[in-house]
Amino acid sequence: MNTRTAVSPHTHDGIDSIAAQQHNLESNASSQSVNLRAAGLAIVVSAIVSIVAIALDSGASGNDALSIMKSMIKIQQSHQLAHVVAMACLGGLMYGYTAFSQRLGLHRAPVMAALIAYGLGTVLMFLGTIIDGFVATDTALMFVDQAPDLLKTGFWMIQTMAGVVLIDLAKVAWVLQSIAVLFWAVALLQERGLKRAIGVFGLVVGALPAITVFVVGSAMTDMVVVGILMMQAVWNIAAATLLLLIEKQDKQNLRALSA
Repeated sequence: MNTRTAVSPHTHDGIDSIAAQQHNLESNASSQSVNLRAAGLAIVVSAIVSIVAIALDSGASGNDALSIMKSMIKIQQSHQLAHVVAMACLGGLMYGYTAFSQRLGLHRAPVMAALIAYGLGTVLMFLGTIIDGFVATDTALMFVDQAPDLLKTGFWMIQTMAGVVLIDLAKVAWVLQSIAVLFWAVALLQERGLKRAIGVFGLVVGALPAITVFVVGSAMTDMVVVGILMMQAVWNIAAATLLLLIEKQDKQNLRALSA
């Protein structure tokens, strides 16, 4: 006597549904891993290259307005190149932290607030880079061969840009970036394990640049600027490390899913 096993159409539908879900999970995990790896590397590389570019950028020298402006013109090309690199690094950091925010969840208020604050800070830094790298040197080129009174006017404009505008832009940008780190830290504190630990770390490191800005005020020396950049670099490395570890965990989940 022959027997047959009856298979319900609903059973086939269930198997097809599970297979489709597995395919979607594999595709999402693979895509997400690539994005996280690229974002983490973008943050690390941009943070390191930006510090190197600032360190290698030579400033103008001279004893009076004319000699300083001629020095600015002499180093114009290398000065602008350093600032183009800095702008590229700002873009790399913005890309990395956008992916960082997507991974934490843009539907969460602290994460969205962090991304907005960081974006505003990046815009101000970008504006400062354009003024310092291009507007100031072009102003020197415009006024260097003018009459003494006009030359003094041009030099006064350059001093205003360097001593007031650039410092104020940088201070506001650093405060906004500190606020961003604090919001990301708040979001991470709601997680468990390493994410929570980095959240605690972010509360400390994220607040330091803003505190420094308020304590120092207008006395913004090169040492203070380097200190702030190093504080930000420490957070950048922590955030990039977290992204790379999450990417590794995603790969492990993908292998477990495929098993």
